[in-house]
Amino acid sequence: MISDISVDLVLTHGVVYTADDQDTVYEAVAIKDNKIIFVGRDDEVAEYIGKNTKVIDLQGKMVIPGLIDTHMHPPGLSLSELYEVQLYEMNNLEEYVAAVKNFIDQHPNIKVVHGKGWSWGIFTGEELVKGPRKEYLDAVAPDIPVVLRAKDGHSLWVNSKALETYGIQYDTEDPAGGVIERDNTSGELWGTLKEGAMQLIPQPEYDLAQYIEAMSAFQKKMHSFGITGLLCIAGQFFNTIFQACSQMEKKGDLALRIRGAVGVSPKNDLSQQFAAINELREQYRSPYLQVTTAKFFTDGVVEGGTSYLLEPYTLEAGKGANYYGEFLWDMERLKQAFSMANRLGLQIYVHSTGDASTKNVLDALEYVQAKVPGDYRNTITHLQVVDKTDIPRFKELNVIASVQPYWQFKGPNWWHNVDYRILGERAEEEYPLGSFFANGIMVTSSSDYPVTNVPNPILAIDIGVTRNMDNGAFYGVEDITHMDDERYLLNKNERATVQQMIKSFTINGAYGMFMDRETGSIEAGKLADLAVLDQNLLTISPVDIDKVKVVMTFFDGKLVYERKTASQE
Repeated sequence: MISDISVDLVLTHGVVYTADDQDTVYEAVAIKDNKIIFVGRDDEVAEYIGKNTKVIDLQGKMVIPGLIDTHMHPPGLSLSELYEVQLYEMNNLEEYVAAVKNFIDQHPNIKVVHGKGWSWGIFTGEELVKGPRKEYLDAVAPDIPVVLRAKDGHSLWVNSKALETYGIQYDTEDPAGGVIERDNTSGELWGTLKEGAMQLIPQPEYDLAQYIEAMSAFQKKMHSFGITGLLCIAGQFFNTIFQACSQMEKKGDLALRIRGAVGVSPKNDLSQQFAAINELREQYRSPYLQVTTAKFFTDGVVEGGTSYLLEPYTLEAGKGANYYGEFLWDMERLKQAFSMANRLGLQIYVHSTGDASTKNVLDALEYVQAKVPGDYRNTITHLQVVDKTDIPRFKELNVIASVQPYWQFKGPNWWHNVDYRILGERAEEEYPLGSFFANGIMVTSSSDYPVTNVPNPILAIDIGVTRNMDNGAFYGVEDITHMDDERYLLNKNERATVQQMIKSFTINGAYGMFMDRETGSIEAGKLADLAVLDQNLLTISPVDIDKVKVVMTFFDGKLVYERKTASQE
């Protein structure tokens, strides 16, 4: 019988993991307009099927809520893939240098070469501490500036012409929070700039049309991974990116739920910075595009020796004895900034990698909670080294842990050469994950794309569950066949469950972005953002989760991505 309440779309014969409070699994979903109308059994959904209803037989495929990444830098690689040198897929110095030479040969009139993606893990000796030397780039580009950002985004590798062009000399002082690396013997400039010193060289600039083109490509990539929502962290180009998204939205082309985080610097006037954030918040108030968050950096990165630690780095870090890194804020000023953010109704979002840094951030958040009570969903991201006594404080202070599971294993050509070398035994305990879940802490997962250059949440779910390598071929090594393979296993006591990992990318992510009433789970009345997978994550072997593919993505009830079959490719 045809129902009076017929809907636009029905998905049947699936494994529908709802991500609700009970981890309920159903078979069918009914969608009308942009909302989920019904979730339940196949025999129950029949009454919602009318003559104009499209019915998709999933044939056992899995349906999960649209995935949400709570830390991204749009448009990711899309701009650089169009206009810059790409080093992400390369594994040695020779390939890096050849890529720069080829790029110059293909763009003979280019004035400055920009690029991204070199890895600390391929270098040895002093270069593993300071970074690669300028002379390698000088050999292929003596007359044009070359500026290459590291994969982690916290260091630049430059040639002599770049140093000359931008006025960086042997006697240039290190800027606050930054390092201009030099030869220990001669004092000559080495060729790498870290953290705050990167600001001595301007980033490449692109016009609005180029950003719209890049954001369109970025959106297609996100849909191919089942991603329908994200927190955008975009630095000095934030306004241009949001302008591009706004233009797409006006044309009906934007199909992502984007919340924006705007940076706050310890160097600049706080009142002026928050006034600027407020202006952006008033400017962007649509359901798809909003500014909600203030972003803070309190330290750097372990691999650059700029994380702030409770115990000193090893001598192999090349920083001498009793070197702890640097905290980038005065504590009283940080408390003031946090208080101003929450008083304005802004979420606080903090980059913190070291345990000393995170302890300070929690202290400041504890202070602010007492002064400015409320539901701000304040968040700390990265959390590479965390003091065990601080983990319960996240729950006590209602602080969200935004983690990057993609990095939480002993990466080939990385972990032993970088993390273990400069952290020692602490590296065995880095990246707590299971401990956060065990303590009842709200955990959201993210990629920090393009630091993670393939931001596929399925890969992160695999690693979160196994704490082991997800894809040997990607790293140029033999793949693992068992999750307890010790070669790349990082502290199996920190493993999470499949359900916990899915929720970290769905309902938890929605909560972290104040969208949990509208999306994040498959429940009647919520927005119809869904991802369809070709296999059931709940039953597949954990080491094979990385092989699971997104076959369809729905946004607002509309099909925005469908994976091509072998015959279509």
